[in-house]
Amino acid sequence: MTATITAVVADEHPLYAEGLRFALAQEPDVTVIGTAADALDALRLAVRLKPGVILIDLAMLDAVEYLSRRCPQVRVLALGSSDTETDLVTALRAGAHGYLLKGARPVEIAAAVRSVALGHLVFGRGLALSVLNRLTTRAAASPFPGLTQREHEVLERLADGRSNAEIARDLHLAPKTVRNHVSNVLTKLEAASRVDAALLARDAGLGSRRLVTV
Repeated sequence: MTATITAVVADEHPLYAEGLRFALAQEPDVTVIGTAADALDALRLAVRLKPGVILIDLAMLDAVEYLSRRCPQVRVLALGSSDTETDLVTALRAGAHGYLLKGARPVEIAAAVRSVALGHLVFGRGLALSVLNRLTTRAAASPFPGLTQREHEVLERLADGRSNAEIARDLHLAPKTVRNHVSNVLTKLEAASRVDAALLARDAGLGSRRLVTV
């Protein structure tokens, strides 16, 4: 039996939020357990209910950034009205795990919810081609020659969104050693955070998690 995905819908437009809630309610494996009309409500619901996925308006960017820190177990699917690479990068830098247009069909949004819940990155079709072309082009050359082999292995796992504890288990290293490697990677890449490093790595074609388009 397929496990049920719990979801919260957060959008400042009540009619859109209600329509999305109704559409997802038709899916046998998705249960909407709450709706929010603003960023504060979205945060309260996410912290209290801990849904598997929160579908949130990109306009609530501050909430997305906070969620990625406070509730890392909650997968975030951002919804916006502009089909540009800039909006996609904005969403991912804020901590979202996917970005779709609000005009996407209900079946596409439901598919995105499932993919995000499984740990995949989700892009709308309009963005996928340009992003994949960019990744392919940048991956042709050795992207980070200044990194040691071990630092490169750590960066690959950062690109997959793995925590320090997960990296330590994967590479059979002490947590303190992993912290040092992560610090070195951030310094060498001049990255402000591990999210920035992960995005740089993704741009270079690193990471093993699936890139899904819907």
